[in-house]
Amino acid sequence: MKLTKLGHACLVIEKDNSRLVIDPGSFTELPDDLGAVNCVVVTEEHMDHFNIDNLKKIMSQNPEVTIYSTDAVSSAAQEQGLEVTAISNLQTVTQDGYELRFYETAHAPVYKVSPCRSLSLKVDNFLYYPSDSYHVIEDSVEFLAVPTSGPWFKIEEVIDFANQVKSRKLIATHNALNSEVGNEITNNYLSKNLSDQTREFFYLKPGESTE
Repeated sequence: MKLTKLGHACLVIEKDNSRLVIDPGSFTELPDDLGAVNCVVVTEEHMDHFNIDNLKKIMSQNPEVTIYSTDAVSSAAQEQGLEVTAISNLQTVTQDGYELRFYETAHAPVYKVSPCRSLSLKVDNFLYYPSDSYHVIEDSVEFLAVPTSGPWFKIEEVIDFANQVKSRKLIATHNALNSEVGNEITNNYLSKNLSDQTREFFYLKPGESTE
């Protein structure tokens, strides 16, 4: 399986000539080639995760694509003529060869309270993507996507989160709010404070991939 980082919070997984796109939001410039996208997951309603134009661009090349998201996104997309399947609570879906495990959680508080509901996502045993939360799962995965910027972000909390989720590798995501200097400092604090220093930490720029 191949993992590609696009802008901000957007990740693309490729498996057996099928692509899964996660959070193609407003800070993400999608590539021209969007073929073989069978599934899209939008984890929350905020604009850095949910962008109607990007969803329409994906659908223009993949008219049969299935989109999963929260109730709020499903309702907003329906007003724009897009069909989005709403996920709530804890659900497992098999979609085009992927096993998707959804965990409906509260978005991490920005100021005292959570601003919305969010979906954390496990894809097979390959990737765990918490969206804008620090929701810990017990399962072990190959890659843990670690958010490294945001108005709700605190480095101490994300280090604790990263040390609680079992993975062989970590990838920085949700990082468009940082400058390159900010990313360097944040990535350094995070990687140096992993309790298991045998874990690999990846900082990919938009368009870069790993396996």
